[in-house]
Amino acid sequence: MIDILLINGTVITMDNSRRIIENGAVAVKGDRIYEVGSAKELKEKYEKGAKKVIDCYKKLILPGFIDTHSHAGHCMFKSLAYDTSSYWMPIMMELYHHNTTDEFWYKDGKLAALERLKFGVTCGVSMISNAQRSDNAVFPVNHGKGYAEVGVREVLAVGPSNPPFPRPFSRLLNGKWIKTEYTFDELMDGTEETIKQANHMADDLIRVFVAPFVMVTSVNQSNQTAPDVAANLSKHDRYMTAKVREMAKKYNTRIHTEAFGGMIRLAATDENALLGPDVHVQHCRGISTDEIRILAETKTHVSSSPSAAQIFNRCPVPELMEFGANVAISTDGTSPGVSFDMLIAAKNTRMLHQGFLHNTYYLPQGKLLEMITIDAAKAIGWDDELGSIEVGKKADIITVNMNQPHLTPDFMPVHKLLIFGTGQDVDNTIINGKLLMENRRVLSVDEFDVIKEAEEESLATIDRAGARKYMEPCDTFWGNTRAYVNENRYEPVE
Repeated sequence: MIDILLINGTVITMDNSRRIIENGAVAVKGDRIYEVGSAKELKEKYEKGAKKVIDCYKKLILPGFIDTHSHAGHCMFKSLAYDTSSYWMPIMMELYHHNTTDEFWYKDGKLAALERLKFGVTCGVSMISNAQRSDNAVFPVNHGKGYAEVGVREVLAVGPSNPPFPRPFSRLLNGKWIKTEYTFDELMDGTEETIKQANHMADDLIRVFVAPFVMVTSVNQSNQTAPDVAANLSKHDRYMTAKVREMAKKYNTRIHTEAFGGMIRLAATDENALLGPDVHVQHCRGISTDEIRILAETKTHVSSSPSAAQIFNRCPVPELMEFGANVAISTDGTSPGVSFDMLIAAKNTRMLHQGFLHNTYYLPQGKLLEMITIDAAKAIGWDDELGSIEVGKKADIITVNMNQPHLTPDFMPVHKLLIFGTGQDVDNTIINGKLLMENRRVLSVDEFDVIKEAEEESLATIDRAGARKYMEPCDTFWGNTRAYVNENRYEPVE
């Protein structure tokens, strides 16, 4: 017996031949795709016995979108410190590392999963906070539990922070905030414990990758480093990569990290370099042609998020792909001013590179769709089960309502979706064979309870940290063309 039958829709398979089946259908049995074909054929076979039939007239049937890089915790602080962006990183680190309860991470997990679910994102990668914390497995594990409760896939990217060590983190225990300093090895112990507890948790909805914050810690950790500065790996760089490689091998899992110009060339001199087909690397802004070649030759996957920072220091996405590298589009999280809408991320990616290259022919709509489905699945090593609608793969399927003014008339469906569509147009989401959103109504959790709990926890955390001042708009918010703040709001925490 078939569990779910989707009929009368346009099936965009993203299989090897990129088939588009007009008036098509998809049959789901258990957590797998059972059959793909014409609506006429599958209706005759399965309609009478199907537990659930979804009429997809004027809808697209697609594999769920995959977001290959974001940050856990972001959803609780959207827009906070937006007008204090020069200090955003230390502000967030104080919040995440010293003011968040165990429950915070569970509630953020539910909120983030809910946002992704409603945008048709069926799998997302989450680094733990904006600069990593692995001092205790409770934080990433709770985040994964939040995702699992909503029913969305998550890759917990867990690993050590950057030097200097020891690094301080705080946790609420028995009503008291306890600050403790952790060595690099202790942070790796927390990473290992997370893998033991959460990898393949919840019927394999949750996976864990080993994820040091950056590929090379001894150079500029958030921007390009000049070649005369990025000259040698430090002793810690080599120790870190050896330990990361050792742990990933021990637990047969993958590696994720961030990199910027200069890091990749340096990393390639290390026998344990965080490069290769089991790695996907985020950002890659400001990388050289040599580094493009290294990424392509080592078959290292790349994920890139469109942002204003790329105007000054770009990730050369088209060039990477022309050299043969696999590149996926990611959001980089939702704080301070992004969303989990992968269709918007794809449009912004196209516009960014067209503008930089002064050429409007770059990144066709079909390539953009590949970069948020099958190419993204390859980047996280899950393309054997995700990223396309094919028999035997996991039933992670979305539908998009095309029967709307901004998506009419009904032709050139991939063009329409990638030019005019947004995540708000997704109306049904199926993950692991379960219908979790029907006609934009979430079935797995009470949406408004999740929102209420998250908002209460967010405000409590902000108040605890004395961070309400970062909600204030800049002094030239109204009636001016440029933002100015007349008094420095940021006070470093001792």
